[in-house]
Amino acid sequence: MMIHTDGIVIDRTEAGDTGFYLKVLSPDKGLIDVTVRGAKKQNSANGAASQLFACSHMSLSLSKGRYYMSGSEPIRTFYGIRLDIEKLSLAAYFSEVIRHTVTGEQTAGDIYRLFANSLYMLSEKEADNRFVKLVFEMRSCADLGMLPRLIGCDECYKTEQKMYFLIDEGILLCPRHMDTRHRYAGPYAVLVTSGMVEALRHICLSDMGSVFSFKLSDRALDTLSPLAERYIEYHTGRHYDTLDYYRKVRI
Repeated sequence: MMIHTDGIVIDRTEAGDTGFYLKVLSPDKGLIDVTVRGAKKQNSANGAASQLFACSHMSLSLSKGRYYMSGSEPIRTFYGIRLDIEKLSLAAYFSEVIRHTVTGEQTAGDIYRLFANSLYMLSEKEADNRFVKLVFEMRSCADLGMLPRLIGCDECYKTEQKMYFLIDEGILLCPRHMDTRHRYAGPYAVLVTSGMVEALRHICLSDMGSVFSFKLSDRALDTLSPLAERYIEYHTGRHYDTLDYYRKVRI
């Protein structure tokens, strides 16, 4: 059985002397394991497609429940990511999130496009890495069924100049209802401005083609970047070691 799909390599390990075992994110098949024989050989037709984070058109044969790469046509290698340790650590972090949240043999078009666009922003654009990380974290949560409620205060539906974003509940509260409902700004409550709320709405709800088409101030990133980190860890129920590494190399 032969299938044709696009795919991005999110992990690879050696398979013997000349091959690789790949973990590939496909928009049609979700997260799949692909074996590439002879990929290390200098004249291998599948060498470029076997590079970490490479995006390619792939022809795959299915045998005994495992995919084998029969042919490939590279789309983008995102080479610029390999030249910067901070960008490389972010790409590894995004891959760890995908490995934890996406399964095999499922449609994964939204997360595939988000990952491809995020790699493009890291590799080809002069975007703030914190901005790319924020968009990936919040949009992946939204696309995977963990969308926060961002219409307005969860009690009165109003949007104030300053609001509280509750990380654990994924809701907004105005100052008045924060007082009556929680009495204090607990460890999961983050004070955000109406502009920050609008940015979160854009990230979570806009068309994928325009999800990166805005800018944020350093002040907004200083607030929203740690908020997004805590949100994705809380709602996926996992601590990401690659995020720790990103924090180290960013210092």
